[in-house]
Amino acid sequence: MLDTSLKEQLKTVFEKLENTVELVIANSSHADQSDLVSMLNDVASTSNKVTVRHSEATTASPQFHIEYKGRPNGIIFRGIPGGHEFSSLILAILNSDGKGKLPDAVLTQRIRRLKKNIAVKTFMSLTCENCPEVVQALNQITVIHGSFKHEIIDGGYAPEEVEKYGIQGVPSLANADKMFHSGRITLLDLISKLEATYGVDESAEEAPPIEKNLGHFDVLIVGGGPAGASAAIYSVRKGLSTAMITDKIGGQVQETKGIENLISVQYTEGPQLAAQLNQHVNSYPVRVLENRRVNKITGDLTKAQQKKTVELESGEFLTTDSIIVATGAKWRELNIPGEKEYIGRGVAFCPHCDGPFYKGKKVSVIGGGNSGVEAAIDLAGIVGEVILLE
Repeated sequence: MLDTSLKEQLKTVFEKLENTVELVIANSSHADQSDLVSMLNDVASTSNKVTVRHSEATTASPQFHIEYKGRPNGIIFRGIPGGHEFSSLILAILNSDGKGKLPDAVLTQRIRRLKKNIAVKTFMSLTCENCPEVVQALNQITVIHGSFKHEIIDGGYAPEEVEKYGIQGVPSLANADKMFHSGRITLLDLISKLEATYGVDESAEEAPPIEKNLGHFDVLIVGGGPAGASAAIYSVRKGLSTAMITDKIGGQVQETKGIENLISVQYTEGPQLAAQLNQHVNSYPVRVLENRRVNKITGDLTKAQQKKTVELESGEFLTTDSIIVATGAKWRELNIPGEKEYIGRGVAFCPHCDGPFYKGKKVSVIGGGNSGVEAAIDLAGIVGEVILLE
């Protein structure tokens, strides 16, 4: 099922594994079961640290879970993680063994203080480009927390649950009772959402204190997109001590599928460009503070070379002589009654991911710029009627 070149890449990726990660397949009479078995066997063939085993459980659709050191680690896939979700499977294997990019000490402490025995379902689509970010973030939370259960569900295999929760967009997060989030969300916001939804265990064992004072820098960059990355690189090349605060490296570029107007690069995609930005910034001594937001700045911002104190939402703080704001853009909301309540249940932001949920229905596209017109054209082949509002 996997081609030779991909298998060779996986051999290199899995060289980092130190302990065995087991993919445990449930029995199913579903027509797609053989495809799941074939995929997982191909993945396992690339490393002696990845094994496949069949359990005694029986499920209606293809399903497997991950075990680490002989115990389930809470990650369950219902469906076949191909398409955009193949990377989620590979990262879940790496993260299970503590490999790959994991949250830093500040976020890890917050994750471990979440209530015990939380169970979350993520409904996704293999064609959704925003889903992997949410799936992978929840998988990391699952591995770190210890008693978290995360079930990743391809909505095509669970139409009754999709109808039960009223899901009309992906990714959508649900618990036993209801859907509590729909749409993309950063790791930082996801942790806050889980804290608000499930609560924090105040009796959790206190972790070692984390140093809140991050030090002094000549320049602070707020924002981690292309502009922020450029500012950081230019600053540090001038011999200035430099820090960068960002939700995520790449910013909105992460959500851009095809990029064809970057001079000298005929074509690239958002996640690839974001990874290259990250690699370039990390090749210099820039202090990158990812999954962070500024809470307050004190000091006279009108005077250059005067020390300013920057407090972060995490409780950390630093001082700096100069601040460069490169916070970029984000998807715009209408801020009208009902909008937030109906996100994922009639309000959506991605015609590619969520368009199929509106097949045959009457749809309005708000915004007549190039993106709005392209969305309307894309939807016209799926829905019953499109109204473009400008």
